[in-house]
Amino acid sequence: MQWVMAATLICGTSVFTACSNHDDPVIEKGQLLEVYDMQGSAAKARLTVDGKVLFVTDVFVGKNGLGKTGEGDAKTPTGTLHPLTAFGVKPNPGTTMPYIDVTPSIYACDEDCEYYNQIIDTAVVHHPCKGEEMFSYQPQYNYGIATDFNKECIYPNGSAIFIHVKGSKPYTGGCISFDEDRMVEILKNCDMSLVIKISE
Repeated sequence: MQWVMAATLICGTSVFTACSNHDDPVIEKGQLLEVYDMQGSAAKARLTVDGKVLFVTDVFVGKNGLGKTGEGDAKTPTGTLHPLTAFGVKPNPGTTMPYIDVTPSIYACDEDCEYYNQIIDTAVVHHPCKGEEMFSYQPQYNYGIATDFNKECIYPNGSAIFIHVKGSKPYTGGCISFDEDRMVEILKNCDMSLVIKISE
């Protein structure tokens, strides 16, 4: 059952709106992850839960900054996103979000096919995927959250916009990366009501 869900995992809703840190009801009650103060591929991130700031930290975004327009542009989208599921090579650290255990047959598909912008188990769907073999992306995919960017899964509008652990490079391919301990903190403190806002 888990991988039936996973086959349609990445399709969700993307709402592009102006991102403001003021007068937002989510800050007062709810879960808000803000990414802001862009400096090239570096940025700040703040997690607020029920009006309490849990942390402010340094993160990395796409190698080419903000303004994602298509597959492979190495840019991070702006606006408002929401989680679809959590995932990880490591076991669930305690999140209540649906959690996918990343094994060697799990891929994030970026090909022009029916599985575009979806996390799939190739052992189940039997697609010879040439996308991201997620298990090989360690430590990046030790823990992560898949967002609902490109809801319609339209090729080549962009795929696999994740929140995940930092790798060895000071940038990502379009995702937002955190130190591993901060990623665990997000997972432990947030559920599917989390709102992710990305702005300059």
